[in-house]
Amino acid sequence: MLPLFGTPAGSAEIDHEQEYAACMQLARERPEEAYRAGLAWHKLGGGFAARHCVAVALLELRQYDEAAARLERLATDLGTARTTLLAEILMQAGQAWSLAGRVEKALKLQSNLLEIAPGDPELWLDRAVSQMDLERYEPALSDLDEAIRLDPHLAEARIYRAVALRQLDRLDDAWAEVETVLALLPFQSDALLERGILRQYQGDFDGARTDWLLVIRNDPDSRAAAAARARIEEMDVQVR
Repeated sequence: MLPLFGTPAGSAEIDHEQEYAACMQLARERPEEAYRAGLAWHKLGGGFAARHCVAVALLELRQYDEAAARLERLATDLGTARTTLLAEILMQAGQAWSLAGRVEKALKLQSNLLEIAPGDPELWLDRAVSQMDLERYEPALSDLDEAIRLDPHLAEARIYRAVALRQLDRLDDAWAEVETVLALLPFQSDALLERGILRQYQGDFDGARTDWLLVIRNDPDSRAAAAARARIEEMDVQVR
């Protein structure tokens, strides 16, 4: 089994387990510091754990290609040992490749990950998003169906399902999916954004504008709000 930590001379006084937890938290809060700390820790025997911290720091620093490559190497080095950690690293690598625009690579890792943890609905959702990025809407629907089967309350999966159904011109089914989410979460921004799009498709421009303005008012800094603003501007240009 691959050891998480190395053991160079002079490193015995370091509590590597504690250092691992601290470095990973720092990677998400102050990634530049975590990157430097991880490199220094690696020289003092941080081993695999220090490499993992450095890779996550790079991911947070939006160095997606480098982060993904490092995470993939970590997964290869880990092999089949420590399944929970392997699953975490594969998930992070998939996210990094996706953010780097290398969706095919992300999809391959996500498929490998699902062989390890097929009971995790979030993993099915991740692969569905990659399928949709590649405009593979039917396979995406299958993944989203599995995510929802595993967790019927996973709102994000239902919203993506509505988007996929809309792309396949199954507008009534898409509408039903959005309404399911909004019945439980009346102000869910992504669901309101999607309902506005569906209303626009039906020619209900006032209804679409109402939904999009609600998104902007309730969640002004979100990606949904940015998309809602763009939709309103586009619709106003078309109406003129």
